[in-house]
Amino acid sequence: MPKKVDHEERRRAFLEAAYRCIKRDGFAGMTVRAVAKEAGFTTGALVHYVDSMDELLVKTSEYAAREVRAKMLEMEDYPDPLVSLREVLYLALPSDEDKRGNWNYWFGFWERSAESAAVRKITHLRYSEWLERNARMIRRAKLAGDIAADVDIAVAARAGVAMIDGIAAQTIRSGRSLSTSEQRKLIDEWIRLWLRPTRAFAGKPAKKARTAKKTTGRR
Repeated sequence: MPKKVDHEERRRAFLEAAYRCIKRDGFAGMTVRAVAKEAGFTTGALVHYVDSMDELLVKTSEYAAREVRAKMLEMEDYPDPLVSLREVLYLALPSDEDKRGNWNYWFGFWERSAESAAVRKITHLRYSEWLERNARMIRRAKLAGDIAADVDIAVAARAGVAMIDGIAAQTIRSGRSLSTSEQRKLIDEWIRLWLRPTRAFAGKPAKKARTAKKTTGRR
């Protein structure tokens, strides 16, 4: 009797494999052969689940975003708006091997988006989500009176995103890697100079988050 195939499980295996390939070897490492081998299947099995490598890249992007998104949502709920903002920005840094792998993945997205409309659309969606998250956190700090009253939220959010991109590019592509402490110092200085906090703020909170609340509609 033929073995019953769990198609959802196999599809997830291919997404996980593609994610690992790109994190390890960059976009060039995501070949049909490499992904199938990483997942433990034949190349013929892979083509039953995706029509093109761009489709696989797009589907993998959502898989890759889930874990980071969940962590950022948790940090957004820290009771101190300034700690919340800082910790989310820290999380986005290429500060360890796993996060540098995530940035390899994102750089691959940038590269492919120049040629693929489907990938470019997802790239724009990811940037919109990231900008909105930064703006939301900065707005929260401003409404609490924790940063200067004249801070332009939209400009500050865009500057924060540009800073993270720049740190990642310097750390991974410039040949002069920045240590975790150097990366975090740049974040701290940006908060101090751009947002001009009106009070001191401590380290990570003892309790990770406030009382849980619905996140429907939040990105």
